[in-house]
This record gives sequence, structure tokens and C-alpha cells, in this order.
Amino acid sequence: MPNAEHPVRTGKAPVWTDSDIDGLAGWNVIRAYLAFVPRMAQALAPAELSPAQFGILVQIDNSPGIAQGALARRCLVTPQSMGEALLPLEALGLIVRGERPGRGHPIPVHITDAGRRLVRKATKAVLEVNTPAAMGLTAAEQRTLVQLLRKVVGTLVP
Repeated sequence: MPNAEHPVRTGKAPVWTDSDIDGLAGWNVIRAYLAFVPRMAQALAPAELSPAQFGILVQIDNSPGIAQGALARRCLVTPQSMGEALLPLEALGLIVRGERPGRGHPIPVHITDAGRRLVRKATKAVLEVNTPAAMGLTAAEQRTLVQLLRKVVGTLVP
């Protein structure tokens, strides 16, 4: 890894070597994300959903009546961003938001029958791109990867 003795200090060499860059866990997470999202988007194209929209619908389906703020936390976005993300899903009749019971009270979100049908339609394709083989992993490697990624998220997200 780069250090104070690295030749860049004199302007004679790059700060980072290929090995330095390839050794960064965070950079590899970003690269994996950038490689995986287009595949997920392609799998979801027939359902006309983005990966984020599918994730939101799955969370709502899994937790009927989840509060919008809790949904935002699960999806790692701000409540304001979640409010914006829910607008098109609501306009398409895929979700409904309950009435706000008053200032400061949670707004429950529910999936509609149409939303549940769309999740079912997209699920097979999502599962296919998430198989160990599709990711170039063995089943054991995939389990380890999931455990490690969950650990990282658990550490980074307060």
C-alpha cells in the first residue's frame, strides 16, 4: 500500500500500483456492484422495474405496513429519498401509503395485489442472476460472501 516512502513523493512513480488498487476491499465492492447491477437490471427489464424498485417492493411485501422511515433504513437511503422512490410505485398502483395519522407519526406502506404479482413475475429472473454459478462462485463461496458483506454493512451502517 502507498506509504511515506513511496516514490510518488518525488514525482517519479504513480502513488498506487495495480496490486495496491486490487487489494482494496472497498474498491472491489464497488467494482462488483458496477458489474452486477446491469445484470440485475437486465433480469428485471421484462417487469419494467429497476433493481432499487424491486428491492423496495420485496421489503414492503416482506413487512406489510412497514413505516416509510423503517423502509428507508432497510434500503440504506434517507426518508426523503424513499418518499421520492415510492412516488412512481404508488402511481403505478404497486403500493399504497396509509394516511398520515398526524405529524411525527409513521406512514405505513403496503404492497398491492398488482405489486405482489410483479414481484412474483420478476423473482425467477432475480434468483437466476443470484445463483452461485451466475456469480462465478461455489455455493460455499457465495454463503461466505453474503456473510462478509452483511458484516461490512452491519459495521458501516449505524
